[in-house]
Amino acid sequence: MKQRLGIIGCGQLSQMLGEAANRLGVEVAFLCLDEIPVVTGLGPIYTETEFDAFLANCDAITVERESIPDSMLRRAATARDLAPGYEALVVLRQRDTQKAMLDELAIPTSPWFKADDPEALAHGLTSLNSSPSRCKRILGGYDGGGQWRVSDDTQIANIPEEGYPLIAEAEIAIDRELAIIIGRDQQGQTHTYPMTENAMRDGLLMGSFVPAEVSDAMTHLAQDYARRLVARMNYIGVLAIEFFVTEGQLIVNEIAPRVHNTGHWTIGALGADQFTQHVRLVLGAAVVEPVFEGAAAMVNLLDATLPQRMPDGPIRTLIQTYGKGVRKGRKLGHITLIGPDAAAVRQEGERLIAELHG
Repeated sequence: MKQRLGIIGCGQLSQMLGEAANRLGVEVAFLCLDEIPVVTGLGPIYTETEFDAFLANCDAITVERESIPDSMLRRAATARDLAPGYEALVVLRQRDTQKAMLDELAIPTSPWFKADDPEALAHGLTSLNSSPSRCKRILGGYDGGGQWRVSDDTQIANIPEEGYPLIAEAEIAIDRELAIIIGRDQQGQTHTYPMTENAMRDGLLMGSFVPAEVSDAMTHLAQDYARRLVARMNYIGVLAIEFFVTEGQLIVNEIAPRVHNTGHWTIGALGADQFTQHVRLVLGAAVVEPVFEGAAAMVNLLDATLPQRMPDGPIRTLIQTYGKGVRKGRKLGHITLIGPDAAAVRQEGERLIAELHG
């Protein structure tokens, strides 16, 4: 396993990757783009103008987000081992190419089309047979941003020019939202984490529950989709898939080629948490099976509000904050609950979500 890791990005995911690398005794360097760094003390921090120095201090490189300049990704892939690879990052960072790959693999997703301008959007909506429809920017626009609900020409006019190109999806009735995380190593071996059940508010993840209340058949289907996706891209590292359940069917909502908020519960819950797993995989180690027999809940902290009361034993409580400035709707940290009884852990997680987020 290589011993020097470079991470492009200096936000909270880089922070948790850096902490995992430090625990493993791995040297880590960060390349800061446009964010205020929250990785101070975990390793040297470089700016874009110091890219060559950054490359000289790492053997393998990973990223904390998809929106990275193409020229930078190409240089990183040419100079060092980049994981996930360039092709996987480019395909998955755009919603249209991501959806096209799902169609190619016959993995269900909501009916969709791409529109480059308002005229193409209006024309396409007539054949989508869905009113309203959900429009999303091709690049960026996560956590509910860069998305518009459209049912008539007036609402099309409300989409700003910079919102194009976009994809339009048929709006579906969502019964539940689930997610699965998979790790794949350089030898093509994979392991999946237990599925999470997500609590959402206005497109923002409020919390997650493990184990998800889902059938074995649906779990096996999600695992199959995940394995087919990473095999198709020769993917190295950790990847997250968000699902909708509609009319008893599992369909893919979005894919994240990185560690993900729905996997934060793994920190402290099992040795092969998603961040430790990803660091090891990027550096060339074999994937580790994540064995978890208890129950967990993760609750996001927003707007600097803390709960009045934490759960009693035997539920363990872990609180992690990211050192970020307060902004409405911004994720400032998370609380993880871990215990032996799934019903008790879920009840306490739901109580905290209701107290903090309504």
